[in-house]
Amino acid sequence: MRKIILFATVLFISTASIQAQKKKDLLDEIDKLRKELKTTKAELSDSKKKEKATLTQVATMEAQVKDLKETNASLLSNMGSFTELSKKKAQNLEKSLESLQQKDKQLKSINDAISKGDSIKLATLTVVKQALGSDAKIGVQNGAVILSIPNTVLFGENDKSITLEDKAKGILGKLATALNSKPDLKIIVEGNSNALNFKDKTLNDNWDLSSRQAAVIVKTLQKEYKVDPKRMTVLGKSEYGSDSIETATRIIIDPKFDEFYGLVKENMKNASKG
Repeated sequence: MRKIILFATVLFISTASIQAQKKKDLLDEIDKLRKELKTTKAELSDSKKKEKATLTQVATMEAQVKDLKETNASLLSNMGSFTELSKKKAQNLEKSLESLQQKDKQLKSINDAISKGDSIKLATLTVVKQALGSDAKIGVQNGAVILSIPNTVLFGENDKSITLEDKAKGILGKLATALNSKPDLKIIVEGNSNALNFKDKTLNDNWDLSSRQAAVIVKTLQKEYKVDPKRMTVLGKSEYGSDSIETATRIIIDPKFDEFYGLVKENMKNASKG
């Protein structure tokens, strides 16, 4: 009996010891699991923080990428505008260069026309000087050859005379020879007179007198020396056209400004074709 009780006691003690060991092991396992759970939670929290930081970084990068795309698009647009602007500027510069070249041609054509006109005037001046010598004061004024002959040489000492002196006809004959050698030249005969009184009722005033004196010269050139009347114009200036107290008749040769401008226009037209 005692053996049975002893055995039972030993068995109980053994069982209790085993159960105590199992409980201890179980508690250790629970403690281990708790530690692992705590560690896992900490790692999970850390991972969530990292994930949040990563998401924030990704959002920032996406925003930067968006900005970069917009900036790139703006740059491309600006580059296109700049290219177009540069192209227009280049075209404008090219047009400006063409315009300058055209103007240079036009200026050259004008200079050529002026040179040609000056050459014609010089030739006319030379011919007239050779023909008249010292019989008249000869010069160039406003692009025309001007002959100035005192009225006393043309009409004598009578300041109201409209009859040419013989010496005057000799001068006009020489002039006609020069004019007929250059049939393209135009002539204006400008009468200037400053007679003091007009008791003779055949003349009204200096306007009348200067016009008649100029007309007499033109008629003489036409009838006696065969100068084409279509080339000649009469102009009476009265006493208001006189350059000095002693009046003189002026013969203006080749005041063909219309032909000069026509020459310039033609040269400019030819220059634009070139």
